[in-house]
Amino acid sequence: MKTRKRTLLKRFVLIITFFLILLSLLGQTNLGNFSSDNNSEFNYINIEKNRIRYLQKGKGEDILLIHGSPGSIEDWHKIMDSLSKDYRVTTFDRLGHGYSSDHKYSSHIKDNAILVNQIIKQLDLISPLIVGHSYGGSTAAFMAINDNNSNRKYILLDSPLYEIKMQPIYAITTLPALGKGFSLLFSYTISDIFIENGLNDILVSINQTERNAVIEQRQKIWSQPKVIYNKSMETKNYNTDLKEISNKYSGLKSDFTLITSIDTLKTFRRDCEKFHNEVLNSSLILLENTGHYIQIERPWAILDIIRKKMKNQPKTYQN
Repeated sequence: MKTRKRTLLKRFVLIITFFLILLSLLGQTNLGNFSSDNNSEFNYINIEKNRIRYLQKGKGEDILLIHGSPGSIEDWHKIMDSLSKDYRVTTFDRLGHGYSSDHKYSSHIKDNAILVNQIIKQLDLISPLIVGHSYGGSTAAFMAINDNNSNRKYILLDSPLYEIKMQPIYAITTLPALGKGFSLLFSYTISDIFIENGLNDILVSINQTERNAVIEQRQKIWSQPKVIYNKSMETKNYNTDLKEISNKYSGLKSDFTLITSIDTLKTFRRDCEKFHNEVLNSSLILLENTGHYIQIERPWAILDIIRKKMKNQPKTYQN
């Protein structure tokens, strides 16, 4: 009896070992990831061996939109068309998100700030207003701390600026050697239900038909293994990155507008309020009937705030 149990145990260990090795190897492939979009509206640029999908519309003064984690260009569709009637509006998929690649991406806020500055330079954006949602807002804060251009203006939409809570599942998808493999496994199994439950929980004011459309589109984009992995790694590094920059907020001189919800449970309102109290040249706007994705739930409020901010921008564009 003992011999049989030992034999079964050995077989079980061998099967699990084989499965993990196979999972690790498959995780290093590009299986399940998208590298291009058939929509001719989008364009691609190459930046240091990375292929970045971007969208640019309109003419005039520049506005640059940075999505969160996870996120993509699609997060800004509700405001792009309206803004582009009066301004040149640019947005892009961050490294490892949407249809962009993630070559040598270490999943830190610093990587994203460097990429943003490279995009500004390569696309010849002139003194753009920076609008960042969530992780994109954290990136904007990093830029402001490390940028000598104190005249640049920033709008941060419900952004973590001091600390976040890491969900236990990210401990699996960030495991050394196995993290990408588990990201691939979750991509084909549980990711869709996680995305559906998560968005149903935080999209508080849009009707069910619109919510279902948002969920379906995000399931396609966010379920990619690269997105799951990079979202996980960004979350793992988030608190370390925020700790590095948050003790420098009091010295900021740039113009900041922080927009969040009156809801303190499902948003980063407390972080936004704390940042507002530290940064002298900042304003705080609290909106009703919205959760974390303010640009999706309250696009007209965001448009109004951006337009008011742009009226005070120096008119230096030449396009």
